[in-house]
Amino acid sequence: MTLDRVAIRGFLSGRSHAGVAFAFYFTSLLASLLVLYQNNHSGETITSSALGSFLFAVLWVIPFVSLLITGWGAHRSLIRAKREGSRLSANCSEAAQIALFATGVPLILFCLGAQLPASVVVLSRGARMLHGPLWHVRLDHTVLRVSGEFTRGIAEAVDKDLSNTDPHVRIVVFNSPGGDIEEALRIGNAIKRHGVATGVSAECDSACTYSFIAGRERILLSPARLGFHACRKTVWFVDCRNDRYIAYLTANGVQEEFIRRALAVDPDDVWFPTPSELLAANVITGTTIEGHR
Repeated sequence: MTLDRVAIRGFLSGRSHAGVAFAFYFTSLLASLLVLYQNNHSGETITSSALGSFLFAVLWVIPFVSLLITGWGAHRSLIRAKREGSRLSANCSEAAQIALFATGVPLILFCLGAQLPASVVVLSRGARMLHGPLWHVRLDHTVLRVSGEFTRGIAEAVDKDLSNTDPHVRIVVFNSPGGDIEEALRIGNAIKRHGVATGVSAECDSACTYSFIAGRERILLSPARLGFHACRKTVWFVDCRNDRYIAYLTANGVQEEFIRRALAVDPDDVWFPTPSELLAANVITGTTIEGHR
């Protein structure tokens, strides 16, 4: 048996110094929190490519497994220190055990209940992206049609087509369930820069609405609909970037009351306002193609 295996078995059986074992656990805890923090800030962006989806799904497993190992080793070492040490040592060990369970158990349950299922979904989408982008950008005379999920490269494709055909494209028409909000904001900036109108041919949900909102005029083609909800948090201790999104929507003329209602919708749900609600909130400017002429 190698020296490394002996050391690992000794650690797991609680033969390490309790203070050292707890320090290892605490380091693993911080590493796990850091990974989850990064997921919260770059989750949609990193998963907009096949490689990024794989990294998102795999990298958190390393500190998570380390957390399990170091947590168990620290727990066993603290039990031994409490049993064999002085009264002061026993009290310190008991306090450390309470801290270990109070911090480790919720994080482990969160990873198993939320991060693991999310990783399965991300891996599935990443596998589909190996066969090509999940979006399509197609020029149809004076109409630029954008469909599919917003993943990496879609904003560049839209901007390129608008630049190459300017001023021939009059309207960008969306049909998308959403996706990467950063890509959506880049599309919105390109639409704003070229001064074209936007439309929805079937459905434009989530991140897609941020691109649609940037249109010089915004047309909801019957029977299409727009879907809104709040942004999704990966970890519980970091808020979504609502201030940025509110400022973006407000700058494009959307009423604040509508924005507050949209951002209050649960991320797992979607709110589909009626055309009259959209008109009243200045989300759309018309419901027919003639509306922007």
